[in-house]
Amino acid sequence: MMELLVSISFIASMIVLVLSVNVSNNKLRYINEEKTKALFYTIESMEAIRLVDWVNLLPGDYAINLVGNNWVVSEGSQVLDGVYTRTITVSDVYRESYGNGQVYGDIVEAGGYLDTDTKKITINISWNSKAGITEQEEMETYLHRWAANRWVQTDWVGGAGQIDWLDETRFFSKEQGVDVSVAGITTLQLGYIDWSNTTTTDNFDTPSNFDDNDVTEKDGIAYLITENNPSGAELFILDVSDPYNVFEISSIDVGASINGIKVDDHYAYLATSDNVAEFKIIDINNLANPYIYNSYNLPSNDDAIDLALTGTEIYIVQGDDLYSLSILNPANIQLLDSLDLDEGLDKLFFSDTYVYLATLDSEAEFQIINVVNPADLNLVGIYNLPGALKGTDVVVRGDKAYISTQNNGSGSEFFVLDVNNPATPIFLGEYEVNETVHSFALVGPYALLGTNFLEEELNVLNVTNPGSILKEFGFNLEGYVLGMSANCSMIYAATSSNIGEFFIISTEITDCDYSTSGILESSTFDAGNATSSYNWISWSGQEPLNTDIRFQVATSDNAGGPWVFTGPDGTSATYYTDSNGEYIDYASHASNRYIRYKLFLDSQADLQTPILDEVAISYSENQ
Repeated sequence: MMELLVSISFIASMIVLVLSVNVSNNKLRYINEEKTKALFYTIESMEAIRLVDWVNLLPGDYAINLVGNNWVVSEGSQVLDGVYTRTITVSDVYRESYGNGQVYGDIVEAGGYLDTDTKKITINISWNSKAGITEQEEMETYLHRWAANRWVQTDWVGGAGQIDWLDETRFFSKEQGVDVSVAGITTLQLGYIDWSNTTTTDNFDTPSNFDDNDVTEKDGIAYLITENNPSGAELFILDVSDPYNVFEISSIDVGASINGIKVDDHYAYLATSDNVAEFKIIDINNLANPYIYNSYNLPSNDDAIDLALTGTEIYIVQGDDLYSLSILNPANIQLLDSLDLDEGLDKLFFSDTYVYLATLDSEAEFQIINVVNPADLNLVGIYNLPGALKGTDVVVRGDKAYISTQNNGSGSEFFVLDVNNPATPIFLGEYEVNETVHSFALVGPYALLGTNFLEEELNVLNVTNPGSILKEFGFNLEGYVLGMSANCSMIYAATSSNIGEFFIISTEITDCDYSTSGILESSTFDAGNATSSYNWISWSGQEPLNTDIRFQVATSDNAGGPWVFTGPDGTSATYYTDSNGEYIDYASHASNRYIRYKLFLDSQADLQTPILDEVAISYSENQ
């Protein structure tokens, strides 16, 4: 009896084991079958998405279906066979670098530049398995629009009158106010200077015998800064709207020398020698009653020498360090980053996404810092000027940098470099002043140099051709010009004179031919065939406060037009304004072989003008 029970128990156990193995095998079979089908749908999706028109691959989640002979995407997900949920996700791609109309470098997860010729594709297939679990398959890839080309223009000096794109320096037409006289840039007419009637109109004697370090003029108000006056003010706010009758509106004692100043509509930003508050913000909303609104103590006790203002950031130099500060909220100044360089820094200039430095490093007098991310400063380029020099000032206009230095003996003290590629500045020209250049300003085709010459403290150079810089005039002044603010009508000078340290030089020109707006129309570019598509437009240059650079594009299936210029919504009421790149409206320009762009320049910035140095249009020769 016992043996029978054992046998029955054994047989029952075997039956249970066989059934368990069978169920397990069924689950495994279900999973394998389902995964195989899910993988098929994933691969199908990946192949199908490659056949979809690029213009339809905007960021988002999509379903995809075969309609006739074409794969068509629609927003959202879809259910396949009543089981599988398929979602195709299209994402924008950003790369680390930008230049010459192209985005390049490694793909980055945060920051960077939009690569409009690359898309990230993620295929996700999910389902509830018959095995009682939730499964999914996911595949990622990148699609590249390899057929995309670039139409890039970087020079307009060849002039108007060219209908078809043959000479890369020419264009079809421009208004009189557009200035293309300087190679490599297009800007507004900044006026001319007639030196024949130049005269000093008035001066202002700051208290005691302290040097005036610099001055900036805005809307008829001059902001004059001086060395430390232990018993008085270092910032003077002057009314210069009548150049023959300068008078003081107010002044403020900040307790230290002020070495650099930048001004916007509400505040004056100061680089000072105050060891516990090198950076100061002065509230100037009431010009008659300025006051210290906030300050920031930089890490060391070195003097802050100069600063640049971008709108929401300040770049300031102290010793051999460059700091970036956020002033998005002026009441709460934030340190974003710092960069330690080898030698002392002197002057700096901000343009586009770079800070340009004139330094005391005799082997790297000119240095370029990438500030595209203000929280991550990077040295990207240096240039060693001829001789063991010390830089004194720097200004950048378009793709040209102008640098002055201390006395170079028998060599030059003023240099022009091509900075189109910041990593490798290229020498363009030089001029031997024969003395230290303390400061300089650019006005139209002229460089105004404040020098250490006893009998020609102000030199005027024509820099139209950097390879052949010519001296136009020299002026004998009282004291050295340590800083200046200038336009075609006036030169506002801060000097070392002990009598009337601040003075105004007038050219006696009331109408400088200064333009507040101008339009340039390009030549006709042939994109290759009637099925060409236009992807995006981007540009680079400088837009000072209250200036604008805008574009519209027109396409046609005929080389002779007609040309109807429109913006991103397909109408003439809108403009392309994002320098990093904007999609060109596809519907308005489909199946057109020929294209033109129209450039609009505007300025309400009191003799400050926008400067364009490159425009790029991406297009694809579709087959």
